[in-house]
Formats: sequence, structure tokens, C-alpha cells
Amino acid sequence: MFCRRWSGLPAEPKFEPDLKKLGYFVNEDDEIRDYHKPDFYFKYFLTKNTRYNDCQRFAFNVAVGNIIDSRLAAEGLKEVLLPLGVASKDEPHVKIRLSEDIADKKSRVVIIVGQSFQDFGILAHRVASGAGGLNKGSLVNMVRAIKQQKSSATDETAPGIILANPGQLWWWPEGKMAVTDFARHQVPGSSLVHWGYYHDPERNTVPENETPADHVKYIFEKVVPQFVKDDAKIDVIALGDMSDEVEQYFDNDKVWAKIGHKMNAMVVLGGFFDMREARCQDFKKFMDERGRAYINSSEPLDTLIAGPEGGDPAVTGYVGYGCPTYSVGPNAAITELILIEAGSAVLQWLQKVALDQNYVNERVNIPVPEKEPEMDDAEFFGWGKKDGADGSNEVSLKEVMGDGVAKGVDHDKEAENIFLTVAADDYLQPPKDETLDQAINRKLAEEIARRVKMEKDGIPDTADAAESEDED
Repeated sequence: MFCRRWSGLPAEPKFEPDLKKLGYFVNEDDEIRDYHKPDFYFKYFLTKNTRYNDCQRFAFNVAVGNIIDSRLAAEGLKEVLLPLGVASKDEPHVKIRLSEDIADKKSRVVIIVGQSFQDFGILAHRVASGAGGLNKGSLVNMVRAIKQQKSSATDETAPGIILANPGQLWWWPEGKMAVTDFARHQVPGSSLVHWGYYHDPERNTVPENETPADHVKYIFEKVVPQFVKDDAKIDVIALGDMSDEVEQYFDNDKVWAKIGHKMNAMVVLGGFFDMREARCQDFKKFMDERGRAYINSSEPLDTLIAGPEGGDPAVTGYVGYGCPTYSVGPNAAITELILIEAGSAVLQWLQKVALDQNYVNERVNIPVPEKEPEMDDAEFFGWGKKDGADGSNEVSLKEVMGDGVAKGVDHDKEAENIFLTVAADDYLQPPKDETLDQAINRKLAEEIARRVKMEKDGIPDTADAAESEDED
């Protein structure tokens, strides 16, 4: 009997996470180009084998991440491993970076929470490894811009920075590093035909940071108390799906009671959290007064498109963000590009709030078109119509005919015709309590009433006339 040995499977290609060895370099415009064809960017399709191509992309993304990480370190952001107190890098951990002097000197701290599927420090790989360059497609430019700001009207020093890492929470034991849930299917495996790794909670989770929501909680309840001064104010920038996670975390009376007094401002970009359904009234008030939202729109950057209660459903999708809502401009068609395109506007507003201790959002009133009443299927197709005098779907013969008596009607023949009609149009019948017999009785009563009325009015029945002609 044929038996394929594990050793007989095709070997997986080996790619080292080094741009030069992968055949790429960084040009004078900070863009990664093909070493042999400088006019070309990263090439994914080396072969027709998806696994082969993914192996190269994983090594390439790790190399790009290493460059970004070194640049963030050069900007004065030190590496911190979570959970705090982890003994070594060989143990499960997730890496974040924060300002070196954050604990001693910073009166304002900006926390940036990126999307839950991006590598650390990356905003969009399509920009970092393509047109735009490494700094533009990562948080490097954002960090540099924040360092040019003032902490407050009385503090000329730059604010501190904390870069969260909600994406890389899947621990890869063989590589001694945390990767994204997407990248875990691209890490080196046993052979070319192996496809990713099964998630083993005991081997592949980082303690206290199992999910993006857990990571957000850990940042605010463990990292902030450990590294941020008690009297320091916090600005939060949350992107994409993590906007919802951050807002859901703060939408809690107990959480807000512990952390709310430290909050200075919040910007959510590309989220969908409906603040009209929030439970914590203090958080709702904070977002109304010192919050701002940015969403995808074709309007020019920083154009006001909705108020706290929402705006045109065609733009906001029936979501009330609880704060003034602005456009990210026509160049940010997808969420991962929002902070790249709107970063300058976001930081400009945060600086404005930081310099004004009594800042409150300007009252805006964007007319909200009336929402059309929703109709269920029964109402839309007429199934919900009640024909009976008692409000039921059943129509008795007496209700239809009154005191009249149907004369000259072959009830058995009519019942057979009605049965065939109902059976043919069964898909039009409402999926509820009216049985087929009830439907036949109702239609029979309606047909009898119609013929009686036509007989009284002296109108010939076209169906009977046609049948008579056929018999002749």
C-alpha cells in the first residue's frame, strides 16, 4: 500500500528577513524598490504557489518591521514587553514602545492604538512597502510630529507617547516573537504544503493580552499607572476596529471612575461605535465636549459632515458618533489610510485642545434626514394586511357577501380552481399561521362575492364566456 512519508513532502523555501538578501533596497525617496529593477516595488507573485509567495512576504514584512522598529527607537521610544515583568524574550510577550522620559517629565501623553491586524508600528503595508515610503506608511511620521507639539499652555515640552500593539498577539514559540493572526499562517512550517498553525491557547497566547480588547484594558490599567504621572493628561488616537474596542472599554461607569479624570481628548478614526447607545453618561459627555471622529468621505479633509447625533445616513450609516464628525478626504478610500491622510488634522486639533484647558467642542447642528420607517417582509408584500372584521386574516362568507346568497355557483368546481391557484402561488403566502385550507376558504369567499356582484350588475364573467366558447 502506498504511504507518503513526512520526509517526502516538498521542502519549504527559506527566506531571511533582510531586505538586501530578499533583493530589495530603500531609495532616496524612502521607498523600497527591487534591487535589479529599481522602477518596481515589492513583488508578491514569485510563483503560482500561494504558500511559496506567502513565505517570502512574511520574511519581507518582518524585515520592514525591523526597520520601522529601529527608527522608532531612534526617536526615543523605548521597548517595553507585556505583560510587565516578563523574565526574558523567550517567554510569550507582546512588544510596545513608549517615551523614555514619560514617567518623570511628561504632563501630557498621547496613546496611539492602531488596527488589530497590522504589524507593530505599521499603518499600511501598501504604503510602507510601496508608493509613499516607510515613514509615511508607519507611525514614524506621527511620532516625529507629536514631538514638535507642546504638552499644554504652561508646559513647552513635547508630550509623551505610547504606541500600543493590538495586532501582534499570537505567540510564535519557534520564532520567539508575537505575530498577527494573519501572519501566523505565513510563518515557516514543516513543508511547502503545510498551511499555518492551529491556535493552541496554552502555546500561542500572551498572558493578559489574549485579545485586542484585553490589550486595551492592559494598556490603561497596567501600563498607564506604571509609566504615566498621576497628574498627567491623556490623549487617545484609535484607528479602525480598535476605535470600537477603545470606546467600548470606556463605556463603563467603573472604568470611567478610575481613568476618566485623566482623559484630555479622544479621536476615533473609521469606527462604528454608536454613542447614542452608550451606557456611561460621563463618557458620552466627554466625547460630546472633547471628542472628535473622522470617517471615510469624498469631501475635502477636515470637512464637518455630521454632528454628535449623526448626519446623512448615506454618509454616516445611521451612526451617531457622539461628537463632531469630519471627513478624512477623498484619498483615504480604506480605513488603513485614514491616519496617513488625516494625521496632520488630528494632531492640529489635539494641540488646540491641549492649549485650552477649558476647551469644549463648538455646538454644531447638521440636519439629519428623517429615517424612513422600516417595513418587515409581511408589511412590504402585504402579508400583514388584516382582512377580517375581527382583525384576523380569515374572511368568512358572510363578511364578504353580507346577507346575499350565492346562486348558480358550483362550489366544488370553484374550490378546485382556487386550490390550484393557491398551490401555484404558494410562494406568495406568508410563512405564518394561515393554513392552505384557510387560504382556499378565503379566496373562495372572495370569488363568490365577486361573481354575485357581477351578476347583480349584469356584467358577464369573461372567464365563463371563454369556457363556453371552448365547449362550443
